[in-house]
Amino acid sequence: MRKPFLSIIVPCYRSGDWLDDLASRVKSVMASQGWTYELILVNDSSPDSTWITIQKIAEADDCVRGINLAFNTGQFRTTFCGLQQAIGEIVVTMDDDLQQPPEEIPALVEALRADDNLDAVLAKYQEKKHGLFRNLGSSTMHTLFRLSYGKPKEIRSTTFRAMRPQLVKSICQYSTVNPNINPLIFQTTRKLKAVSVKHEARQQGRSGYGAFKLFRLMTDNILSVSTLPLKIVTTIGVLAAFGSVLLATYYLLRYWVGNGIKENTGFMTQVLLINFFGGLTLLSVGLLGEYVIRIMDEVRGKPRFLVKETTDSEDP
Repeated sequence: MRKPFLSIIVPCYRSGDWLDDLASRVKSVMASQGWTYELILVNDSSPDSTWITIQKIAEADDCVRGINLAFNTGQFRTTFCGLQQAIGEIVVTMDDDLQQPPEEIPALVEALRADDNLDAVLAKYQEKKHGLFRNLGSSTMHTLFRLSYGKPKEIRSTTFRAMRPQLVKSICQYSTVNPNINPLIFQTTRKLKAVSVKHEARQQGRSGYGAFKLFRLMTDNILSVSTLPLKIVTTIGVLAAFGSVLLATYYLLRYWVGNGIKENTGFMTQVLLINFFGGLTLLSVGLLGEYVIRIMDEVRGKPRFLVKETTDSEDP
């Protein structure tokens, strides 16, 4: 296969009803730009007709490649599967829900081509068409990323991005079982740029990210590639110990000056301290447990994904 200019990777789940529209719009944009491309549609073992739709699209268009995973593995691992297959001079990733318009791909690509020093360009939405809770969660994650990885303030952590193959190769070399792409990008390079693009409202289907899944996603993004929570708990422990010394000194001084310390047993203070340190201990144990779970996953060598079949051949 001749090396295309663009590799466009789309993780797919329950999106069979509109993948034809997505592929058609991508084809139209690429034709208008005169760019050669490959559209890699990775089916995350979707229980509906998504894989059948991908097969039909690939059969009708030689620029489309389909990959069907043997079991559901999540958006990030599915995207990673596509990244490992990409051969284009520039690699673009986007969602399958059409909220990231294919017509905005040239804006990301041209920004990357305009500056040879850049490793990646990430989309920054002019106006997000998500709900209040989803937007609040995104803002929280952006703040955590800035604290954890030193993410530049102007960069938004989105799944709509254009990357150079050198960066793709670098992040694919991470052997972690839970590959969270944006944190890996922020750890690998600071040569990033944000480009403002449109964000459209979802026309069909519903988001697969509920409140619990968003919370787990935020937890994984932090715990899988950062030790910041452990450092925070350690800092709190040091400050609490220092505060205890100050409190003990305060009571000792009151005892020496005879300021009623014998009559005031400090019952409320004891209760507050017990609750505080008890809660802090449970938090620390739980946090350590989360890290131990991830360490066990890494040690067991759990596969990120398993390719069941592709549209290129009968065998993966």
